[in-house]
Amino acid sequence: MKKTLGALFLCLIVSAGAALNASAATTVSVKGGTPVAVHVAGQLSSSTAHVGQTFRITTAGPLVVGGWVAAPEGAIGQGTVEAVSPAGSSGRQGKLSLAFDWVFAADGSKIPLSATNSTRAGKNKTGSSNAANVAATVLLGPVGLFAHNFVKGKDINVGPSQKFEAYVNRTVLVRASHPYSTQ
Repeated sequence: MKKTLGALFLCLIVSAGAALNASAATTVSVKGGTPVAVHVAGQLSSSTAHVGQTFRITTAGPLVVGGWVAAPEGAIGQGTVEAVSPAGSSGRQGKLSLAFDWVFAADGSKIPLSATNSTRAGKNKTGSSNAANVAATVLLGPVGLFAHNFVKGKDINVGPSQKFEAYVNRTVLVRASHPYSTQ
């Protein structure tokens, strides 16, 4: 009976110690300039987006600092459309300029991301427009000079499959909840 109680007591102490280690958290300093890979959570297009529009982002992987997870993979954040220009006639490409504002840290605080914009541009078709202009002039005479107005550039579309690199805007302290593990 004493051996059983002793073994039970020992198991209880070991379990309590393991639970304390598992739940132990530490404060880490996430330095300004630390790269953070993010995805746009939905779809954005230069044909429909507008300046000032906010959109959801998620981290593409965990943000690990000193072996601790400061922000888990899939942490939600916010971005803002900074500038937008839909594709137009004469082969003008669409443009979409995005700013990644912040992501939630493991402790629920916000990690501010840099104001550095990530700009993507659509495929430029001005060469096609010029070729259409020359061909139309030869085929249609002076009326063909306006045919290039019917060549439209491509809009830019951004979605979850694309990964962007943002940067931590300034050093912040985060209460990391658990050590990083590759398992």
